[in-house]
Amino acid sequence: MIPSVAITAVLAVAGGTFAVMKVRDVGASPVPTATAAAASPAATSSAAADASKTDACAMLDPAETERLVPAAKIDSSMRDNRDDAIVSYVKWTCSWVNRDISYKDKRRSREITVNVSRYEGVGNTTAEKAARIQFDGELKQYKYQEKVSTNERYYSKAKEFAGIGEQAAAQYQWTREKDYWYSFGQGVGRVGNVVFQVKYEANQKDKEAAIFSTDTTQSITEENALREVENLLGQLGKSVTAWQSGQAMPFKPRPKPSPSPSPKPTLIALPEPCVSVQSLVKTLVPKTEGVAARSVEDGATVTQCQWWNDKLPIGQGKVRWRNLRINIYAFADADSARYRFIDERAKAKTTASSRIGGIRWGKLRKLPGFGQDSFGQAIRQRTDTAQSNRYEIYILDGTKVVWVLFSGSDRPENTPINAPDSLLMDSKEAAAGARSVARTVLGAL
Repeated sequence: MIPSVAITAVLAVAGGTFAVMKVRDVGASPVPTATAAAASPAATSSAAADASKTDACAMLDPAETERLVPAAKIDSSMRDNRDDAIVSYVKWTCSWVNRDISYKDKRRSREITVNVSRYEGVGNTTAEKAARIQFDGELKQYKYQEKVSTNERYYSKAKEFAGIGEQAAAQYQWTREKDYWYSFGQGVGRVGNVVFQVKYEANQKDKEAAIFSTDTTQSITEENALREVENLLGQLGKSVTAWQSGQAMPFKPRPKPSPSPSPKPTLIALPEPCVSVQSLVKTLVPKTEGVAARSVEDGATVTQCQWWNDKLPIGQGKVRWRNLRINIYAFADADSARYRFIDERAKAKTTASSRIGGIRWGKLRKLPGFGQDSFGQAIRQRTDTAQSNRYEIYILDGTKVVWVLFSGSDRPENTPINAPDSLLMDSKEAAAGARSVARTVLGAL
């Protein structure tokens, strides 16, 4: 009779994650074990309840996750693989993601992913042995990868840590291809029958860079990535140790911030820059005096002026709508103003020469002679909200950013501004009106 043989194999799969497989000879009889008895329904129910209560997101210091990924979107999930006859485990995952962090003239992307897997014994393989196999497989993968770096992909030497759990290691890697450039640090650790993994990715690029361009991309360095991963592994090691011994997590959850009320604009008399366009208003938006308000927004004092008249009679049962708006953002320094201007131009570039639903955006056009930098854009709108042609201008002028909008349309009397049969204002008229207002405002600043 052929004796039964159990072979434990570690199989590499995508992303350097390892799966554990138990293989038996064909024709071999099952190996009886002391753990083969089926769990009672009560025990199974208790284990499931315990698994559902575990929170991988609570295993990192919230002050540190906020530092590394500000204003992150946090998601968690659980995978229960305890019914598998080959490898039995429960895996909890948590991610902190923010791919749209505004920093000066850069757009930053940050992400942390944590996996915590608790293994159970199967056959002759104990729970702790299963975890060791998983950890050893990850470490072998790191050590293999460090020998196969290319011009497009780089892998650092595996770095092992003493004093983090019972075992811990990390590796840095980057990928640099034509349209794909990123880098990250990743690490793995073990405490008893629990394996924990972490990945930290960070990069930035110019806000005005093309979406798929890597010309301005900068990604996290090896030194910084390994330092942060070591720190995160240390936190996970402490949390898993506490969790395994039934103690409270070492990190207190960050209190949820109470929503702060948005600052309300304060009505003010028309300021001088807005008074200076009153002669133009008589033609552009007749029969309206205008209103003004002031507020604080993102470090800037914002002065807003608006002239609106949507019931100008033009004969033959028609009425005209004209809308003129001016915003002046005053910053404490020229750099802050420049970053705000870059923000606005970067946003406009994402929709330039495109159409979404009933809105069509024109090309961005530089306006020579308007401040240190400027651009204008025509926008056509036919939506349930409004029907109009408008022209918007942004100007950088020292410590100020000026925005001007001029829009309008004609429609039948007693119909709203979103009437489908509206005749949109000529786009040349909208552009000429906005330019004349912008030039006058700049002269008054």
